[in-house]
Amino acid sequence: MFTTDRLLLCHYTEADLDDLMMLWNDPLVQHLASSSELASRGPQLNKYLHTQMDRATFGAIIRLKETGEFVGQVMVHVPQRMNRDGTYCICLLPKFWNNGYGTEVTMFIVDYSFRWIGLQRLSLTVFAGNDRAIAVYEKAGFIMEGRKRAAVWTNNRWEDVLFMGILRDEWIERISILEQ
Repeated sequence: MFTTDRLLLCHYTEADLDDLMMLWNDPLVQHLASSSELASRGPQLNKYLHTQMDRATFGAIIRLKETGEFVGQVMVHVPQRMNRDGTYCICLLPKFWNNGYGTEVTMFIVDYSFRWIGLQRLSLTVFAGNDRAIAVYEKAGFIMEGRKRAAVWTNNRWEDVLFMGILRDEWIERISILEQ
């Protein structure tokens, strides 16, 4: 288990599946995190989530430090170790949005990915309309690297997908400035 100022990042267990199902079945979450049709997802989602958490290089359930309440999940996937390029994803329940939790977890994971996993870069994709998430990623030092225009149909319209990334050297420079 890891801790930040206000959060616990806990190892995933089978007992977390109900919370994960609640997260991924939330229409607000689906709208911002998935290009699939909005729909309640059952046992197949359960199996998919289990597989994703097991495959993650780093995967954690996010809980409030004070109460242990489920907040969301975070993962880093490193498909090819040789390239030291990880893919970041985070998802929080809507009731925890706008409290700085996403920024707190993202800063921790970026630092962890470079210091302990040994990554050279960390990448992510985000829908262009997800201004809240984009602000979090930029605050953590991610830079816009590209845009795939009208890439997904979501919420009855075409949405661009943005590609963002941060390099190890950029993070080291950033934390040096923050520590001064």
